[in-house]
Amino acid sequence: MKKQNRIYDVDKLIKDKKFVEERCNYEDGAFGHCISLPNNFQISKSHSEHHNNLPYANILNSCLYFKEIFDSFETEITSFRLLRRKANSSYGLHEDKDMGDEIKRFQIPIVTNSDCWLCVTHYDKISEGWTEENSYSMEDFGRRFKGRHDSYQLEPGTMYHFDVTKIHTLFNDGDADRVTLLIDVKVNDWLLEFIEGFEDF
Repeated sequence: MKKQNRIYDVDKLIKDKKFVEERCNYEDGAFGHCISLPNNFQISKSHSEHHNNLPYANILNSCLYFKEIFDSFETEITSFRLLRRKANSSYGLHEDKDMGDEIKRFQIPIVTNSDCWLCVTHYDKISEGWTEENSYSMEDFGRRFKGRHDSYQLEPGTMYHFDVTKIHTLFNDGDADRVTLLIDVKVNDWLLEFIEGFEDF
């Protein structure tokens, strides 16, 4: 796990988040928990029909701070979404290889709580006996993967990058929803230099 050594304006992030949520529904997006902010012309042509991006909310241009972040990437963007993890819920165990080897993922938590944990195992494939649909409590996960995972609490307004080809999940055991800005981009020379500016977390 790596993080960028800068803090984004959380108030501006929340303002744009609220603007989007007043006009769009997470349930309409992929897996029922995301809002794809751009239009299809703002996303790399290679991924414009990827299920993560459908349907397009076409609201990015009305979100000044989100658009500023979008425009700061000097590479092709393949996905730019808000993701919501509802209170007292978790993702199933999964990896995110479907975007392709040339894609790197970043996220900026916007609202979170002290009971949210991103848990990344040391495995890169799903073993027999546990599938993407398996969900565990934080306690059960800790027992099953004791010594074979890393757990992180991510702070609002900080950009993070980690290897999403590893099996991972996120637990939100708090009483409030967690929302993060998720950004998938293509690797180029600019991006490699950008990542070099991140520090271990």
